[in-house]
Amino acid sequence: MNGLFDCAGGDGFIYRLNPSVKILIAFAAGMAAFAVKSITGALFIAALTVAAAAISGLGRKALSMALLLVKISTLLFVIQLLCARGGKVIFAAGPLMITDDGLRFSLLMVAKLIAASLPLMLALSATQRGDLANSLVQNCRLPYRYAFALTATLKFIPTLASEMAQVMEAQRARGIDFEVRNPLKKAALIVPLCLPLLLSCVRKIENSAVAAQLRGFELRRRESGYKRYPVGIKEATAAAVSAVGFFVAFIL
Repeated sequence: MNGLFDCAGGDGFIYRLNPSVKILIAFAAGMAAFAVKSITGALFIAALTVAAAAISGLGRKALSMALLLVKISTLLFVIQLLCARGGKVIFAAGPLMITDDGLRFSLLMVAKLIAASLPLMLALSATQRGDLANSLVQNCRLPYRYAFALTATLKFIPTLASEMAQVMEAQRARGIDFEVRNPLKKAALIVPLCLPLLLSCVRKIENSAVAAQLRGFELRRRESGYKRYPVGIKEATAAAVSAVGFFVAFIL
C-alpha cells in the first residue's frame, strides 16, 4: 500500500486530463457503479477503469488497487453472506445459513464497492495534489480554503500510513510480533501506537497551517494561480467514452 496512491507523474492520457474533469468522471463512475443492478454491469465499469489505466501506463497500479479492494471487501462479503436471508438454502450449519439470494446480493455489493472505488483511487493517484486544488478553484469555483483542506487530507492519509508502517517496523525490531492470528490481540498491540501517531499528525497539521499563513493563505484567490487548466477535446472525448461505458453497464 505504501506509495500506491502517490502521483509519480507521467505522460499518459489520464495524466493529461484536466484534474477537475478527471475527478468528476471518477465520481460519475462511482454513482453509476452503485446504480447498476447486475454484477456484470459493475464488473464492466471496473474493467473499463483498468483498461483506461492500462492505456495510460497505469495498468499495474490499477490491478494493485483492485487487489487491495478485493482484500478489503472480503470481510464485508462474509458478513453479508452469513446475514442475508431469503431464497434457496445452499449451505446450513446450525444457526449459519447461506442462500442463493444472499450469495448473489453479497457478490453484487462487493462488485459495486470495487467498481465505485477504483476510478476515484486511480484518478487521485494520477493527479498532483496542487494541480487538483488549483483546478477545483479555477474550473469549479470552489473556495481555495476548501480545496486546500481536501488536498491536505489526501496528502496526510498516505503520510499517516507510512509513519504507522515505520512505527510498526521499529516495534518489530524491539521484539514485538504483530503477525498474530487473534484479531483482538493484534488490535491490543496496534491501539497503543495510535495515540503518539495521532499527536504527531496534529503537530504536522499545525506546522502546515502556520506555513500556509506565512505564505499569505488568506489572500489566495481564483486568479492567484499562474497555471491554467483548460477543458478541451481530450476532456470531452473522455467524458463521451465514459458516458457510453456507463450506458452499456446499465444494459448488462
